[in-house]
Amino acid sequence: MILERLKTEGLSWYRRAARDDVDLFERRVSGNFAVFDGGEIHLIGRKPVGCLPSKKILIMPPLGREKESVLGMWLRWNFAADPFEFRLFLGHWSEIDGSKSFIAFRFEAPEQGEEHDFYHCQPCRNFGDKEKVPHAVPVSEHFPTVPVNASNIVELTTCAIMAVLGRKDTRRFFQKMMRDSGFSTSNSIRTAYARCCKEVSVDFSRFAPLKDEVAVGK
Repeated sequence: MILERLKTEGLSWYRRAARDDVDLFERRVSGNFAVFDGGEIHLIGRKPVGCLPSKKILIMPPLGREKESVLGMWLRWNFAADPFEFRLFLGHWSEIDGSKSFIAFRFEAPEQGEEHDFYHCQPCRNFGDKEKVPHAVPVSEHFPTVPVNASNIVELTTCAIMAVLGRKDTRRFFQKMMRDSGFSTSNSIRTAYARCCKEVSVDFSRFAPLKDEVAVGK
């Protein structure tokens, strides 16, 4: 449900941006990736091992103050492994002081061993494979490793969304999903939102009975 909503809103933004500046995506992303617009996204959770199509990114609307930027998501998973693997990549293409720039973070499930045995995010210079993305900011791919307030992949994904959208737009995103996509039937998503955002002051009664989940999230 989350990915489907991201795809819908991202493609809507992209189509509007294309009318204003046809080659915005091409100029920013430099032809290395394409926009993922397939209809098979609802099948992702049913595959024990998989990923989004190679070199295709799920476009997300950038923040309002970043009119000329491109924000994208890519992910892969292996639920057959022990421990299971889940990596969500967020990439941001922009122009800084006249130069193209790319920076990304990968949000990951706990890994084997004690070093990264917690939900976390790290900076990276690739976007799903070992190949470095052109114009990538020269950052360490191992430091810092930031703990993320999550206990499952739904909560990890919610935290990733809030990291780029901010509190206000994350609330709007989930409210629209509640209204349009049967959000109230998914306790895991409601609890994930409550845990990440701690929106105790928001009246969710128009969309779904969230008060109990918010209390748990606190």
